[in-house]
Amino acid sequence: MPVQNSVTSARRGSTYLEVQVAMVLLSIGISGLYSLSVVQSRQTAQLQQMLPADQIASINPVTAGSPAEAAWAKKFGVYADIVPDAVAAPSPIYPLNSGYQAIRDNEDSSGFTTHAATGGDDWEEYGGHPGDNESTVHEIQTTAAYGSYALFSFYSVPPGDYELFTYVPEKKSSYAGEFGSAVPHHVYCDGLVGTVHVDQRSLKHDLERSGRWWESLGTYTFTHSTVHVLIYDTPVSGDWLIADAVMLRCRRSVEIVTPALATPDGGATVTVELD
Repeated sequence: MPVQNSVTSARRGSTYLEVQVAMVLLSIGISGLYSLSVVQSRQTAQLQQMLPADQIASINPVTAGSPAEAAWAKKFGVYADIVPDAVAAPSPIYPLNSGYQAIRDNEDSSGFTTHAATGGDDWEEYGGHPGDNESTVHEIQTTAAYGSYALFSFYSVPPGDYELFTYVPEKKSSYAGEFGSAVPHHVYCDGLVGTVHVDQRSLKHDLERSGRWWESLGTYTFTHSTVHVLIYDTPVSGDWLIADAVMLRCRRSVEIVTPALATPDGGATVTVELD
């Protein structure tokens, strides 16, 4: 009886689990939920050759915590990692709220309050400083106690990207050395979102508006409608603390100067100008 020889191929077939893993990784990459630049498996190796070059950033080895973990990962058909700093969901896009601007002054009947620390002096309203935002400022002598503050509040603020500025008038020369060089300005919007230290003796002049210079407190994305700026007295605030005005305005608008030009790596460049 003739004997029929059979040859067993050295190529091992893929398990159903390996196929599932490969397809899950592929679907994540295609959906855009992750920046999928590091996937390699028995099933996806050929897909790499089919995709456009600009869609493949890099192929990196598995970076599991131990050789045993890496071995198990390879058993499942995964030969690389998803980048660890990828964003799992797109960030919400907030409008620039073009034209939005609000100024809270120390003379406003609402949205401005002060607090004097126990055992210290009270806040007083003074006029006559050169360049006050309106006609007066609030000042407090802080040498007796710490913890006094002035609070500027903005309400019904639409969600979006904003810039904050504080106004410190040009002070009398005889007072120049008595104000703080690092006065804390705490920014709140549903909790503390940042602290900026302002030198009330040497101003940087970040923004000119109507002939007056304002000092930047930074840019923020606000998702809640109430924003507070708290000027706080600490041992580095100097002998006197001054509070005059705070400005909240939308991020500067963008004007496209040159059209977008494609780059060889699949990106693009564009020149913009901020007002």
